[in-house]
Amino acid sequence: MMTTTTRPSLLLLLVAALLFLSTPALGQFFNFFNQQGGQAREQEAPPSGDASWFEARTEASQCPHYLCPRTLSCVSHPSKCPCPFPQQKRCAYPDPVTGKLEDGGAFCVQQEEGCAKVEAARGQWWQWKELDKDLMKGL
Repeated sequence: MMTTTTRPSLLLLLVAALLFLSTPALGQFFNFFNQQGGQAREQEAPPSGDASWFEARTEASQCPHYLCPRTLSCVSHPSKCPCPFPQQKRCAYPDPVTGKLEDGGAFCVQQEEGCAKVEAARGQWWQWKELDKDLMKGL
């Protein structure tokens, strides 16, 4: 037969056992949230209308080449800038002065559209540029 003095100690022992067994689960739970801060994650979106967000990230950049304005990626040439969204495709266009693709920039279009429209416009632009050169020689 149990006495009244053993009941509180039994209850205390039961509570201690439950706490001991739940500690790993609590540790796992809180560790999940602690790990979120340490993982690489996408950059947060800039506050609407706040230029200081962009300026701070641009100044903090250690890019020795070209810093892409939309993604803040560091690339060798503007035409190498990645598109900001995975469902987009990068379509390069030439530099207006040199005519080289690697010196130009890029448009981002939906994957389904492809670069056909950009390439067609690029061809028309190049034809107009050559026509302008010929017209300027005649003046």
